[in-house]
Amino acid sequence: MSNVRLRGHHLLCLPRFRGLGYSKEFTANMTLIAKSLSAEPWQIVQLLAEPDDICRQCPHLEDTGACALEEQIPVRERDGIVLEKLGVRPGERLPYLELADRLAAVADSFLSEKACAGCRWQNFCISLPES
Repeated sequence: MSNVRLRGHHLLCLPRFRGLGYSKEFTANMTLIAKSLSAEPWQIVQLLAEPDDICRQCPHLEDTGACALEEQIPVRERDGIVLEKLGVRPGERLPYLELADRLAAVADSFLSEKACAGCRWQNFCISLPES
């Protein structure tokens, strides 16, 4: 896998992903992406504030390419919070390793509180150490 497209907030999800998801297809796809980035962290990631490679197997992804959860949960706002904290804009391309290093340098409780507010996986993620 190369040139992975990731939403900003998925950078928070990947290190704590433990095989749970919205569907079997979603979980299998996210597992593949997480393992690929872990095994080859020099892969280039294009940052997005819209549905990405992880979303493509999500049952909430509409035929229009929009997230059906957007009205209930401000998904794009979450992406913006993470991208702003990392000092990058949608469309930028950086190695995953650099993004993970930047995230580790700026991660704090405020970031996860703001970017993860209302996420159905938030309590599970908070209780786990990063892998």
